Amino acid sequence: MEYTAENLEKAVTLFYRSEARQQAEAHQWLNEAQNSPQAWSFIWELLSPNKSSEVQFFAATTLHTKLVKYWNEVPEDHYELLKKKILDAIVNYATGPKIVLNRLCITLSAFIIHTLPSYWQHAFEDLVSSFQPQHLPNIDPERVLWILLEILTVIPEEFQTTILSVSHRNSVRIILQDVSKDIMKVIEMCLNPLPSVGFDMSNLPTYLNASRCAAAWIQLGGLNIDECSSSSQILIDLTCFVYWNRSDPEGLSLEEVELMEVTVETLSAIVQHPNTCKYRNHVNKFCANMLYKFQKILAMERCCEDPNKDVVSSLYGLITTLADGQSKIFIDNLQSENVEEQKISFDLFKSILECSGLPGFHPVDECASTLCIGFWYTLQEDVLSLKTPNCAKLLLQIKPFYRDLVCILLRKSMYPPNRTKWSEDDRELFRCYRQDVADTFIYCYNVLNLEMLDILHTKLSESLAKDAIIWNEVETCLHAYSSVAECIEVENLYLPKLMNLIKDIPFDSLNIKVMASALETIGSFHEWIVEHPEVLGSIFPFLISALAKYEVATSATMALKDITNTCQKHIVPYADLILMQAQTVLASGILRLAEYRRLMFSVGKVLSILPVSKSMNYLNVILAPCFEELQTLVSSEPSPSVKVSLVTKLRILATLYSSMYVKLPDANVAEQPVLIIMQNTMPLYRAIGEIYYEDLEVMEDLGNLLKFAITSLMNDCKPLISEVLHLVVTVYKKNPQPNILAVAKTIIIMFSQDEDIVAITKEALSEIVNTTIEMCFQYNENNVLSEKSDVMEGFFTMLSQLVKKSPQHIFSSNIDTTVLFQCAILGLALPEIQNLKACSSFLVNFIILSRDLGQSNTVQAYGESLVMRILLSLATSAPRHSIEHFSDIILALNKKYCDNLSRWLHQLLGQDNFPSSKITATQKENFTRAVLKERANKRKLGETVLEFTLVCKGILREDNILP
Repeated sequence: MEYTAENLEKAVTLFYRSEARQQAEAHQWLNEAQNSPQAWSFIWELLSPNKSSEVQFFAATTLHTKLVKYWNEVPEDHYELLKKKILDAIVNYATGPKIVLNRLCITLSAFIIHTLPSYWQHAFEDLVSSFQPQHLPNIDPERVLWILLEILTVIPEEFQTTILSVSHRNSVRIILQDVSKDIMKVIEMCLNPLPSVGFDMSNLPTYLNASRCAAAWIQLGGLNIDECSSSSQILIDLTCFVYWNRSDPEGLSLEEVELMEVTVETLSAIVQHPNTCKYRNHVNKFCANMLYKFQKILAMERCCEDPNKDVVSSLYGLITTLADGQSKIFIDNLQSENVEEQKISFDLFKSILECSGLPGFHPVDECASTLCIGFWYTLQEDVLSLKTPNCAKLLLQIKPFYRDLVCILLRKSMYPPNRTKWSEDDRELFRCYRQDVADTFIYCYNVLNLEMLDILHTKLSESLAKDAIIWNEVETCLHAYSSVAECIEVENLYLPKLMNLIKDIPFDSLNIKVMASALETIGSFHEWIVEHPEVLGSIFPFLISALAKYEVATSATMALKDITNTCQKHIVPYADLILMQAQTVLASGILRLAEYRRLMFSVGKVLSILPVSKSMNYLNVILAPCFEELQTLVSSEPSPSVKVSLVTKLRILATLYSSMYVKLPDANVAEQPVLIIMQNTMPLYRAIGEIYYEDLEVMEDLGNLLKFAITSLMNDCKPLISEVLHLVVTVYKKNPQPNILAVAKTIIIMFSQDEDIVAITKEALSEIVNTTIEMCFQYNENNVLSEKSDVMEGFFTMLSQLVKKSPQHIFSSNIDTTVLFQCAILGLALPEIQNLKACSSFLVNFIILSRDLGQSNTVQAYGESLVMRILLSLATSAPRHSIEHFSDIILALNKKYCDNLSRWLHQLLGQDNFPSSKITATQKENFTRAVLKERANKRKLGETVLEFTLVCKGILREDNILP
């Protein structure tokens, strides 16, 4: 359909008044029309006043699109005419529709950005003088002012989004920053209170537009805080005026709230300028003025039963932004002899402390307290980074704030009594808030050290001493203790008391969350407990009994896992207690999979410190049900439910194998329990492999189980190697997959130097290589090799490590290295970056060692194919982040086969239009010369290859690369 005004008008109507399918078709056609060169012919007709507002908006949007995306279509001699038409359209639409007028203002701003500085050098002076009420007598003066502010507001925004050349962008940025002062004078004229009247609530729309305009220009970065002193004073006063003179005493209107938010946003932009830290006096003056006036508003809001959250968040956001960004200035104030400067800092810190302690629960009652988290980190970080004498003095000055902060956070992080009535989103926000509080407790501990532990001990003791214990007071203290656990290294006073207090807490009469927090606290101090094993006697009875409680099973199993892993040498006296309870809990079936696995990990750690005979007795009891069920599952017809149960059992066993290893006094006396179990259960694993070899999820878990068993047993696993490799090779032959391949890689690399095993591993490797090569060429013939990129990645990662660690496995066996080399070349064509990394790593190592290992014939025979593959990939499909890997191969060839590489490059690049029609013969010669020159400098070679790639893809011009 032809792009005529009539057709476009019909399409716009169809877009707004049709069902989804027709709407999508109309949208696509209209987009094509906007992007077509014919768009210039219908824009002005569609902007006619007699058209519908939808058509007018489409026309205005099209005009903006053409200026932004297709500025090159506008001849320079048409600039003046286009400018006049846009200005006339703005005047014509001055009374509306507003949506069209706004789009035309944005269009004019795009025109200004493109014509600065060469054509419309005095654009801003012309704008301000043109849009004066006396020059537009037919338009309401307030409307004229609105248009002027709207145009000025969108100019900085349009500059940020318009695509310009670097030089043009820099030129425009300089001009915009230079005129910022003049623009701010215009804005101040709109904001200034009248001499005899002051601010006027009837002018709120003008104040709002002027404030938005100020924010846009200040964010450009052309004005420092000293140049905005009068503007900031006006904005602070305006914010206060709007609050204290609101139209409704009961609350602010939406327009009033919006104006306050915009003025505060503008003030934030002023203090966030990168150079603000250079103007200490101005920062102090700004801070004093802001605190004096805004604290009155905040005090009023704190007293309200229903405070305005938006206003509170906005004002506290500005205060914390100033304090966080200029913390060094306020720290310097503390060391100043000027009492007023000290007072400014103390007042600022006090205000932020009040924000942290806002009444109620976050996020239901207030949403501003999280704004302070960053400041409390910055303050302690800046103070602690100072030299010792200054640091010690400053710590004394800020400690009172952090002491108060600890008490505030203990209150704020309490679980609310009615939390179950909260929405899911609010509960999640509260959970995140408690995590932020936990981080802030760490900052407090950095400042207070033992003083904080003293506060926590006092609060916890007082809470437990009450006749009617309030559960959330106890829980919040435990939460605070666990938060700072990682910071405490040596402590012998408060933590023993904590462990005794936990032991005596009446958990049965309190909310279950108290028990969960107590368990988390015990687990978090596992590194301290290893140095104080005497406390194990008081915590183990509680910890072990908690395993049987479904509600706290997660916390209990996590704590037990940490304790048994870290304090393994100290848990012998409690081993039977742990194992008996674990046996009971495992048999009860109350645990979820993650909890089951954690408990099995702990079981493995405990069994590892017992005599083999005793370990086997426990294992026979604990694992017997598991293997019976596993046998039943293997014998059952495969189904989704059978698969889920099977995967669960494999993961549980894998966890046990990963954590269990008994240190035998004499290797000839007894065998490892894991080895005995594995030998007895290998038939099960073979059966799983035979049945589920096509199921990647089952094979992943089976592979993990075998891998964990091998890595835990290390040399003790030798009796298993033959069976495991037979299983691996059998499955891999049926269905090559990375998870099973990982098991082979672990075994082959682990025992690559072991003469007893080397024959078995070589045979397995040969089978795997032959299967992979067959797969590679088969899938490549059908152009679907990418489907097996994960296998290629795992395969060549294994070979790359073997080439470096044990090259005889590859080169001293019956493996056809020539075909292997070709297979790696095919792998370079795959798009996956990890596969490319693995294949290139293998090729690099192969090339580097080839002359020493008698493989130079392979490289010389297929090196040209390798170079051709590299050049084609660089010129077509290779993403930029893959350049490094191709460069590595080129560098290796240049080191070991320089003459060959030179011949291959000249032969290949001597062909016309190879590897791309966008690169010239001269550029190819320069590239060859630059490549052959670099035999050591990887960075320079990478730059050369990148330039070659960009030229081949047409991204770089031929006149500025490869000199």
